[in-house]
Amino acid sequence: MPEAVTFDGCEIIRKLSSGPVCDLYRAVQEPLGRTVLIKALGQNILPSSPFASTLEREARLLSGLDHPGIVRVHDFVKRGDRMWLVLEHVGGVTLEELRIKSKRLDQAAAVALALRLTEVLAHAHEHGVVHRDLSPKNVLVSKRGEVKLINFALAVDERMPTAPELLDGGTGYLGPVYMSPEQILGEPADPRSDLFSVGVILYELLAGARPFEGPDERSTSLRIRQSPPPPLAQGAVKVSGSVERLVARCLEKLPSDRVGSAQELASELRQALRELWDGAPEGAVLSALASAGVVEAKVAAPKPAARAVPRASLRSVTLGLALVCLGIVVSGGVLRRAFGPAEASRRAAAPLSTPGVEAAELRVVAHPWAHVFVDGQQRETTPFARPLKLSPGTHYIRLEHPNAPPERRTVSMAVGEGVLLEVDMKVVAPKGSAATIAPSASAELASP
Repeated sequence: MPEAVTFDGCEIIRKLSSGPVCDLYRAVQEPLGRTVLIKALGQNILPSSPFASTLEREARLLSGLDHPGIVRVHDFVKRGDRMWLVLEHVGGVTLEELRIKSKRLDQAAAVALALRLTEVLAHAHEHGVVHRDLSPKNVLVSKRGEVKLINFALAVDERMPTAPELLDGGTGYLGPVYMSPEQILGEPADPRSDLFSVGVILYELLAGARPFEGPDERSTSLRIRQSPPPPLAQGAVKVSGSVERLVARCLEKLPSDRVGSAQELASELRQALRELWDGAPEGAVLSALASAGVVEAKVAAPKPAARAVPRASLRSVTLGLALVCLGIVVSGGVLRRAFGPAEASRRAAAPLSTPGVEAAELRVVAHPWAHVFVDGQQRETTPFARPLKLSPGTHYIRLEHPNAPPERRTVSMAVGEGVLLEVDMKVVAPKGSAATIAPSASAELASP
């Protein structure tokens, strides 16, 4: 091994990946002899840095959750200027890899996977944790058909006073593909934000394509915020009416229009699965794993689905969304309306306004992310920036990314007005850097 790296009580099998902040190793924990994953702070990152505090925060968060569908923390170690997590090793594939191998999953398998994922989220939400980074690459599928949720680095926990730092200096940790409309707009994420992501994942498993993906991040973000998903039937996908309705409810633009909770969604997915499969959900997942060549398994054939009946297309964008689209948007120097004064005055944000004067409100969406400076003061960091209350008048906005030239905009705002500023950062990834701190899950899951 090129680096002289050791971890107390663990024998390294091999280094799996290296990111700008963390390295990942497969190891054997002695004297137990069990295979584990080690997520270690990079040797060039000091424990006093915000990145280190985010790793420690993830360890504390995971230690407070106890569910078979959440990857377990075996240990968290600090030794001098080093820090690492010892995590449960899961043999299998990521949901992303399974989807790619299968192109499009059988309806029963897709619903079974969404059910198990939603049950995990119900546990997390009950403990005040919102994941915020749900995607197929962060869902592991074991060779026994079990589902494991990983990568809680961006999760928010109501028990912890601060939100996690953005870990990557490259192109951003979280892309918009699986984000909810409110996350893209910088509003606080709540459990219903995770349910939107579940809807995107389930749609992708059924259709073999993501519902809102565009040619670039900007177009994807706009589609998530403004466009209804293409009807599943449009792609010749045969799904039951109940499943199609569930997907549509998860993908509603307004959180209040979605399924009310993960528990409610799990209950409805469970009922939908009963119409498609006899037996445990893991059996349907194993069937998909076998079809993809991941495992060799004999599983019971699924119950034949009822004959498809004509289905209505997915619900169109709600009236609320249509009203949102009538507000002001600043994009590439072009000004359009994004949301009205009444709504802007109701939004909570850090004040930077003149007392006694009704504040204007600025939202910033930067692709992939940026530090937001208003009149020379750093106020927020996207993609989790809160709406900013500003005094009416002219403000000077500067957006900074470590690997992009700063972007500057001048915004004039009237009393009670809402403005959305959307900017593409011209990011150039430094040589040898990874796109995200999250290492390749396929490397994570390599079998001994």
